[in-house]
Amino acid sequence: MRALVGLLLYVGVAHADGIGAGAAVGAGGQGDATYSALELGVDAQWRGARLGVGGRAVWIDGEWRDRDWRAASDAVRAVRLLEVRADWFALAGGALAPAQLAHVADGHRAALDDRPRTGARAAATGERVAIGVEIDDVLAPSLVGGALAWNVTDAVRMHGAAAVDPEVARSAIELAAGRVWSGERAAAEVGGGVVVEPDVGVHAIVFAELATDRAGARWFANVEGRAGSGTVGGAFGPLHRLERDLFEGTRGVGGAITIGAVSERIGWARASVRARPELGTLASAAIGAPMGRWLQASAWFAATQQVAAGAGELRVAWARRYSTVIEVARMYDTEVMMPTPAWSATAWFGITTDSR
Repeated sequence: MRALVGLLLYVGVAHADGIGAGAAVGAGGQGDATYSALELGVDAQWRGARLGVGGRAVWIDGEWRDRDWRAASDAVRAVRLLEVRADWFALAGGALAPAQLAHVADGHRAALDDRPRTGARAAATGERVAIGVEIDDVLAPSLVGGALAWNVTDAVRMHGAAAVDPEVARSAIELAAGRVWSGERAAAEVGGGVVVEPDVGVHAIVFAELATDRAGARWFANVEGRAGSGTVGGAFGPLHRLERDLFEGTRGVGGAITIGAVSERIGWARASVRARPELGTLASAAIGAPMGRWLQASAWFAATQQVAAGAGELRVAWARRYSTVIEVARMYDTEVMMPTPAWSATAWFGITTDSR
């Protein structure tokens, strides 16, 4: 595995169209302990592809945190970014954005702590069919799944999706159909289906989705209702790594509402509230702004009555090659038997080379 990562790095340096390197040092606190870190990375670009390889060394109260790099297989976590794009195919690797798989995974997050996690996501699109598959962490997955959307006609769309958590042997399988309306600047879909959760339950789902382009942004809103048995929409959300052992299955009704907007120039925002009969209401939100001349910012949170997690980041580019990043987070170490929350605050100073 180390040889593979070394080979990727060599290929990037030797044959890439553009190469950049960076280093950063960080200091702060994590819970009641001091936190210090050193991060190194190399980025390489080709036409239609991009690769970022790097690693972070962490010291807690002055002691090296060796669990991040304990096994040879941990070398795969050095792949921080991988992007490959073609006309009909796209592949992403590294730290992935939250997963959205039809109605079986809603904002699932690979990490609720500061450990590096390397996932993979692939998508293929045709004239009437779109397929996506992903794994949130290739070494310690909590989500392996995929989704398919098939436009049977211009007005009818079929959906299929599945998600599996191999750690706790939990899964969800969806089959649904919707009526689609499409216009020049807006699209809508109303439909229903069934979600099967083996050994847990079966529930029905109805949904409505709307997206429209206005004022230089894409605005969207989704509403769903569920009834039956199982988690009833409770699994594979943003706090799944914390809640994966808490679901026993129940009978009841649930639902969710999500609103948001995306703009290439301004940024993005998304807010969601989900009612779950077994674990109660889950609220989540994410907001961010793309890198401008000087600033970039992003934040997210997810909370129930029992737990809350989130993070925020402010990046200041105060010179062409120099930047400062302030990170604040409420995190959970999901690798231990009884995860407990801890606040973290870190200031980073980074330097990058110019791409060549």
